[in-house]
Amino acid sequence: MSLWRRLTLKRLRRVKLTRRWRQFVIALALYAVLGAAVLVWARDLAGLFLLGLYSIPTNSIVPIPHEPGVLYFAKFYDPVWIAVAATMGSVIVSFADYALVEAAMRHPRVKGASEARLFRWAVKWMTRWPFAIIVLFALVPVLPISVVRALAPASGYPLRRYIAAQIVGRLPRFFMLAWVGQAVMIPTWLLVVVTVAGTGLVYAASNPEPEDDEEDPEAEEIPVPDLSDPEHPIDASDSTRLTAASSSASMRAVS
Repeated sequence: MSLWRRLTLKRLRRVKLTRRWRQFVIALALYAVLGAAVLVWARDLAGLFLLGLYSIPTNSIVPIPHEPGVLYFAKFYDPVWIAVAATMGSVIVSFADYALVEAAMRHPRVKGASEARLFRWAVKWMTRWPFAIIVLFALVPVLPISVVRALAPASGYPLRRYIAAQIVGRLPRFFMLAWVGQAVMIPTWLLVVVTVAGTGLVYAASNPEPEDDEEDPEAEEIPVPDLSDPEHPIDASDSTRLTAASSSASMRAVS
């Protein structure tokens, strides 16, 4: 047992987390401690803890809608407590938002895309009224919150102000959503169907199936001669698919 503990601690020491990821892990640990306290001394509030836990992935890049969870727990708790619990989850995941975007911005491909005119235009407007834009996108349901999740870290906006803007926008949004859920009492089975269907639609839209011409039975193969080596051209019948011979011929031409 002691050997297993030493090996586990050794692996943990090797894990190098950035400052943002450490903040995210600390926030999760604090929330876990809060959840343990709720389960021990206030079990009637366990649903609020579960809602906050559910709000962590649903307010991130994971394609899971957060609305069904808020509407479900609104049947059992006051809208004020619902808004507080859901907002806590969105605040915790803010650290992960910054960690993911900052890591992505260091990737060569993403770094090159950040120089695009549209991206620079979006960052320009983001730097003019950052707090108001984050509040607006966090509050209005039809606006894609994922846009500011990417633009805020990319524009260098401070994390503390980003979290403050998230709280200002998310609290009234979750409160109104919980108020609707308490007034209408939507059936649980319908909320489950909406969650599964919404997740599937978002996933399908973000992962289109690649087109593969080889699987198309009606596709026609067009022979194209290989002229990479003018002195030793390969006939069209032999050059439809690249072979090792054509590669070596190309190397001879270069040399």
